[in-house]
Amino acid sequence: MTAGAVRRDSATAEFFDGTARDQFLLRRCADCGTFAEPYLRYCPSCESDRLEWAAAAGGATVVSWSVVHRRVRAGQPAQASVVVIAALDEGPLWWAEVLDADPARAAAEVAAGQRLAITFEHVPEYEAVPAFRLA
Repeated sequence: MTAGAVRRDSATAEFFDGTARDQFLLRRCADCGTFAEPYLRYCPSCESDRLEWAAAAGGATVVSWSVVHRRVRAGQPAQASVVVIAALDEGPLWWAEVLDADPARAAAEVAAGQRLAITFEHVPEYEAVPAFRLA
């Protein structure tokens, strides 16, 4: 499954500049050092608005997972993918597809606590989006 049409706007430009370089950017508080999700504008720990962009190390751990089924359109085969909620090594949670997980074998391949590596899915004419691979 591909991520599909993801396009930048003024609020996401720096994040997608990073994904184009295969770099997952988080927000890091200049006051207390807490890492936060890319879309936050205030630190979740001290509420400072002094957030800077910082590259994530690239690792994560599965918190939960599911097999997601796409609606079948006339004449097309059924599609499914494995999606996880993962705790990034820096702390924030992120959800994304696991590109190398087989939906038919997900119960045997994916488990809470399993390590993941951040990767990027490059979709022609759209923005690169973060995804995971089994580590």
